[in-house]
Amino acid sequence: MMLPDLVSFDPDRGLISFCGRRAVLVQADAMGALRKELIDTLGVDIAKVILTRFGYSCGQSDARHLHALMGDDAVSEFVLAGPKLHMLEGVVCVETHALLIDPETGHYDMAGVWKNSYEAEQHVRLFGPSSDPVCWTVSGYASGFSSVAFDTPMICIEDQCVGRGHAECSWRLISADICGPEHDEHRRLFMPLNLQQHINLLEQKVQQRTADLAASESRYRDLVDNLSEIVFSLDGNGQLVHLNRAGRRRLGLSADGEMVPLARLMTMPHRRRLARFLRQVGDSGSEGRIETALRSLHGEEIPAQMQISPVMDGERLAGYRGLAIDISQRQARERKLTEYASSLESQLAQATRLAGLGQFASGIAHEINNPMGLISAYAEDLLDTIGDGGGGEAVDVERLRRGLATIQEQAYRCKYITQNVLSFARDQVVNLEPTNLGALVRDKVAFFSDRAGGASLDIRLTINDDLPPVRTDPSLIGQVLLNLLKNAVEATESNGRLMVSLGRFRSRIRLEVADDGPGLAPEIMEKVFDPFFTTKEPDRGTGLGLSICYGIVRSLGGTITCGNRPAGGAWFRVSLPIIAPEGSVER
Repeated sequence: MMLPDLVSFDPDRGLISFCGRRAVLVQADAMGALRKELIDTLGVDIAKVILTRFGYSCGQSDARHLHALMGDDAVSEFVLAGPKLHMLEGVVCVETHALLIDPETGHYDMAGVWKNSYEAEQHVRLFGPSSDPVCWTVSGYASGFSSVAFDTPMICIEDQCVGRGHAECSWRLISADICGPEHDEHRRLFMPLNLQQHINLLEQKVQQRTADLAASESRYRDLVDNLSEIVFSLDGNGQLVHLNRAGRRRLGLSADGEMVPLARLMTMPHRRRLARFLRQVGDSGSEGRIETALRSLHGEEIPAQMQISPVMDGERLAGYRGLAIDISQRQARERKLTEYASSLESQLAQATRLAGLGQFASGIAHEINNPMGLISAYAEDLLDTIGDGGGGEAVDVERLRRGLATIQEQAYRCKYITQNVLSFARDQVVNLEPTNLGALVRDKVAFFSDRAGGASLDIRLTINDDLPPVRTDPSLIGQVLLNLLKNAVEATESNGRLMVSLGRFRSRIRLEVADDGPGLAPEIMEKVFDPFFTTKEPDRGTGLGLSICYGIVRSLGGTITCGNRPAGGAWFRVSLPIIAPEGSVER
């Protein structure tokens, strides 16, 4: 008897029969959907038992009907009919590699491979590779069919499986009577399953988890409602859907009243800022903070820092949840700190002015005391000299002349000091006019050379040709140049070389006075323009010359800097702006 002869099709009546029984064709994807539903609903372990026992029942039924038709044919032919049925049904391709039948000892063994298992393909498609064999229905069918064929309980064990990443599925049939403890897991699959009991247990777990979730949600709501901060939820359009008890109280809403539009709780500028912020939070999908202000229904404005997170439903923005913290007290503290800091600053400025005034007064007193001490000493000496002549002795006229000359010299020095102090303290009267700096520098250098030593003074002058005019005060810039020349001569102790240069540097004219003296120490360079700072002897300088130069140059819109020459000596540079030609822009 050929197995295909046992199958008949009657499409007009919608019937398919196998071995005289009605059969149906089921798509492999439909069986895959059933597998997924069982696993997702009941879990892998229960789904595995159900599908294995389903296959076992199918195998038993097919074997019994075939036995009724085939009669007492050879057991080997009968048992091989099962794999052929699977191939006929499109379930799997079966290759048998070993078959041992010994009815006298009751020892039966059978092994082989499965190829193109629909079950392995569906499992991998739906769940990906598995760590265990997945041909549960096929294994169950082989167990049920062979148990009828051999007339003894048999168990099919799948050692390798395509669902685990193997190239093919390998299997073996062994007698259940000789299975050891290592096969308890397989034996469990064929034990009766009380599905209702499992469903009841699952329902109990679901009910318990639902109750736990409800209790947790209740505790969460109680916690949120009892917070002192304002906790709220917004829908996807930014409208209020929940507000905790503290928020209702602060914003003037009744404890159990309906929500009010968010627009009623914010002024228009704050509402617009919040709308832009919500869009940013929704687009980024991350939490953000913003400082804004809420307004209660009673008209009270509440400065608040809002911390808002998006609530996502998959890829869709479902709404927002947030926390609003009242920052009015913090802002009040910040205002007080700002006011206090401003009053630090004013007191510090006053103290700085007083300290500067004290330093200024101390410097003046120090500078004036030196010549005044000499004046007082010589006046006393002259009085003694005149007193000595009162006894009839001749007065030492030469001594009187020297003393009076010294007194006059020191009086002039006091006048010079006071003039410098006045020049330093008051604003310079600046008379700006277009000036040919080249001619001015030549005249001042020649005047200084004649006055300070004539031909014995070595001054090297370099002036670039065709320099543009400079809008400055000739008198004041001349005073600066003479002061710089005087300092340079004193730095070289009147026997060195001075270099004076005048040239254009970008949009400015640069005047430089340099010497080949000892140069400026770093600690001196930092203080050289400070008032009353000097390295000269007490009776040779006031420490105001460079300070006055600094003030003059700044009043002329220029800068003055200093440094040391690589070859030795110091340089001082005055930089003044050039007059831009009409219709042009200096760069």
